[in-house]
Amino acid sequence: MEFHYGLWHGVSALYSVSGRQLGEENTRPFALNHHVPAETIACKYEGSRRGRLINMSALRTAMQNFDAALAITKAVQSYHVDHKGSADPLGIWDLYIMARASIALIAYRMRFNRQAKVANRVSDDLTSQFQFISGVFMICRHMMENAERLIEENQPVLAQVLYDYADENGIFISFNGMACAGSTKKILEFLEFCNDGSPQNIPKAIALDDIVSEPDNWYQYALASIELDCFIEQERVSRLASKEAQTNGMSAAQIYGSVGDYVRSLVRSPVLADDGLSSFEAGALLRQNRILDLLGRKRIRKLPSNHIAARLG
Repeated sequence: MEFHYGLWHGVSALYSVSGRQLGEENTRPFALNHHVPAETIACKYEGSRRGRLINMSALRTAMQNFDAALAITKAVQSYHVDHKGSADPLGIWDLYIMARASIALIAYRMRFNRQAKVANRVSDDLTSQFQFISGVFMICRHMMENAERLIEENQPVLAQVLYDYADENGIFISFNGMACAGSTKKILEFLEFCNDGSPQNIPKAIALDDIVSEPDNWYQYALASIELDCFIEQERVSRLASKEAQTNGMSAAQIYGSVGDYVRSLVRSPVLADDGLSSFEAGALLRQNRILDLLGRKRIRKLPSNHIAARLG
């Protein structure tokens, strides 16, 4: 799953307890996108969302579990901060890692063969947190793809800046023209919470070992999966250099490389060692097998050529 789909694509097609796909109409790959009827209304908030349809069915579930989503986010944030061992403010690379690590909570539960048996459907708490935190991932991904200066370094970025960027660049709008649901106030509240975790009083704390039985293994799995994605994307945009977004600063490939280096610095020893590997395929296989080691699964001898073509196409 990690090489073929990536974390977000691998998880978005799963179903919640409420019977909705986690990715809703944005579910990838499209072959797994099953339209689930939803109540829709026109968005009343200013900006690029105004007048577009929003999914009220998904929003109701998400808002009913907003506090739980904050608690899960805080647990992920605290684990990440403790692991990196720095008093520095959270930068945008940290937000990207937190978003992907949150998505990895669901992937890990579904993939880890020593995990106690879990239901086929994802809990509404995790579903709601996934829906909120995926917005952070999509903002960061868009910045990386377009070689934005905001993400060239791991610097703090205000919640309002993230919101305005998403609004101006159409990140709140899905491929079918529907808009991200939720009030501007709530979206900003969540983004601010991701930055420092303190604006809200969480009524009930959530421990990561209430979600996964081995939190340290989950975190290492998340880091390894994120680093693999950075490795793939760096190669993909490098091969498309003529179409790659260029600025007076770093290229998209350089940004993916820098974020990948940062993620590698957080990986528990032994650190990924790919010096001297002869090809992209060898490096990707090394990384996928390291993930399989963390999952307690058998290593693979090669990556299918059609999977490689699909990820780099």
